[in-house]
Amino acid sequence: MINTIVKFGVDGVNTAKTGVFPYRKIFELDVMPENIQLDDYMNGFYDSSKNYILDHIQSKSHNKINITSAYKFDSAIKNQYPNLNFNFKLHTPLWSAFENYKMHPVIDYKNFICSFNGSAHVGRKLLVAILEKFKYFDSNYCSKNFSYSMDSLDGNIEDLVEDKIRFYRKFFITNNNDFFEKIHSFGYIPNDHKNNIYNLELKLTESFLHIVSETMSTSYYPFVTEKFLYSTVTRGLFLAYGQPGWHAHVEKYYGFKRYLNIFDYKFDTIQNPVERLVELVTMISKFSHLTPMDWHDLYLLEQDTIEYNYDHYFSKQYLECLNTYE
Repeated sequence: MINTIVKFGVDGVNTAKTGVFPYRKIFELDVMPENIQLDDYMNGFYDSSKNYILDHIQSKSHNKINITSAYKFDSAIKNQYPNLNFNFKLHTPLWSAFENYKMHPVIDYKNFICSFNGSAHVGRKLLVAILEKFKYFDSNYCSKNFSYSMDSLDGNIEDLVEDKIRFYRKFFITNNNDFFEKIHSFGYIPNDHKNNIYNLELKLTESFLHIVSETMSTSYYPFVTEKFLYSTVTRGLFLAYGQPGWHAHVEKYYGFKRYLNIFDYKFDTIQNPVERLVELVTMISKFSHLTPMDWHDLYLLEQDTIEYNYDHYFSKQYLECLNTYE
């Protein structure tokens, strides 16, 4: 039993089929297994180096416990949990799903922003709302596979900014309640990247910028999924609404370069998720009234980086970068 790995994941999984217990089961354990695998995003981090699940495992650990996850943890995390030995495991089937996609449509700009939003995390509710408020949400290029109420969004904003609610709600709340209640979908199938890329390729190559709607963007430590690869394999520009430090983290640990010639990544350093999103959208707004020819000229300024990232993925060099940091 020493080498047995006990797996935990998001609530609602079918334990009988997958052998994965929901995260909440961890809090029912008084004695921790020696080897634990924590799938997916672990319900996020409540500050830059603390997580409720890891807190509980640490508190119950008497010996060293091996934790396997899809997080690439830095020294700040490791120092917070001295009884835990962290191991990284890439979700290989998702990251390799684009490897046979070798031909994309020609870059032909007709639209400013595309963004694809699947499940209804709070961060995705914020992202589609601010895109609608700024009139960047074009339903031909942006998806929203969920509905929610304006009141619930208002509550989410208040939870995150507290006494600054009167200021920040101006960037998200509109009079168009139909937008919040309506679903905008492109035949989205969760994690089916091999087929989804063909549904989205024209939306990507016709848009100047892809705003990647990262998983659990309201968390406080970077959790990197394969979603940005939609832009990488179609030779496009992307920015992610992810956790603070997401872009710098991707560059350091995965080796994909940022587009420093045209984008200001100051937003990436902002801890609060609402403030970070407002700064991101404010920064890109200066590009919104340019012509498609202007966008193409800016694209050419980053062509070397775009080609580098394309080759970095298909050569699998990113795997070597990940192995550099244990």
